[in-house]
Amino acid sequence: MTSPSTQNEAPVERKAPLLSISAGGASLLIGLQVGSRALTFIVNQLLLRYMSPELLGISTQLDVYSISVLSFARESLRVAIQRESDIVDEAPQKDGQDRVLEGHVDGRTAAGRTQAIVNLAYISIYLGAAFAVILALVYTRYGDPLILTTPYFQTSLKIYGIAAVWELFSEPCFAVVQHKSRFKIRAAAESVATVLRCFMTCGSVIWAAQTGLDRGVLPFALGQVTYAASLLAVYCWNVRGIATIGHFFLTPKPIYRYLLRAPDWKMI
Repeated sequence: MTSPSTQNEAPVERKAPLLSISAGGASLLIGLQVGSRALTFIVNQLLLRYMSPELLGISTQLDVYSISVLSFARESLRVAIQRESDIVDEAPQKDGQDRVLEGHVDGRTAAGRTQAIVNLAYISIYLGAAFAVILALVYTRYGDPLILTTPYFQTSLKIYGIAAVWELFSEPCFAVVQHKSRFKIRAAAESVATVLRCFMTCGSVIWAAQTGLDRGVLPFALGQVTYAASLLAVYCWNVRGIATIGHFFLTPKPIYRYLLRAPDWKMI
């Protein structure tokens, strides 16, 4: 006979790794946010030595534009994706109709669930491209004329829009990282991207100041596009191995699920 204490130990042991991973991931992300804010503060103090506060304020307007595009495009999808839990593979059917068509992912498996999340994440890319164009038109039509006449503002606005779309291309990888609780990959990607953005922005501002060139807010745009490109590169480099092991794809793929008492496969 099994004692009550022995019966209660198994659920606790199963929950312990999950709780430890969540706690460790939360601590890591909190530290990342604090470090990122501290680094941004230091960089802004350094930039004030080489450029006017007005240009720094205008760069904030570009940041608001980028944040708006990203928020409208991905936040609701992130909430929906985070509600999906990882699953184990279901038992295969025994009626001989459990064959998965080539180029598709079996929806009964954990790979199929992850592939569905990847497919859903691609919606944010299309939304982001649309919002980038719409908000850019709003900025250029109804923005302050003093801001619009700032050197390289129009070019910087376009670069910020491109950077926002590039950043959204990393959203499928981000969804996989969140789904699999790989917080170290997220921390590494955002840390590398933040540091490279700071180096690019500071380097461009200092170079422009030393050469006597007025580049306006262009250095901030170069820093932002560096951030997006490096974020995408680090995510893809790390998540492709997870995709290979998990038998899913980082590109959209059709998912088939065999429905009980149905003669054919149906695509979802």
